[in-house]
Amino acid sequence: MTAPGPDRRPAASELPLYTAEEAATLLRCKASWLKEQARLRRIPFTMVAGAYRFTRAHLIQIVESNEHRIAGSESELALPPERVITKSQDAIAPLTAHPPRRPRRPT
Repeated sequence: MTAPGPDRRPAASELPLYTAEEAATLLRCKASWLKEQARLRRIPFTMVAGAYRFTRAHLIQIVESNEHRIAGSESELALPPERVITKSQDAIAPLTAHPPRRPRRPT
């Protein structure tokens, strides 16, 4: 078996496949979350014999796709974005309460 070079992708037999439970242990999350995200096609996976399997590359992609990076400066983090009110927002009617469907029982 040769090491994969820049022009060669590793064969499937060279890649270890992790079950959802094994991948969840490595990612420190629940296996049910991994299965649900895979079912919704939000994370990469491989389907083998009707079961979700994950490669190391899949796990790296999952971590990178869920990473949240810090904005440029601390001042940007401290201040919430300003809200700009447009004319269309002024025309929206305020919410009004409706009477209850059933009268309240006396206590």
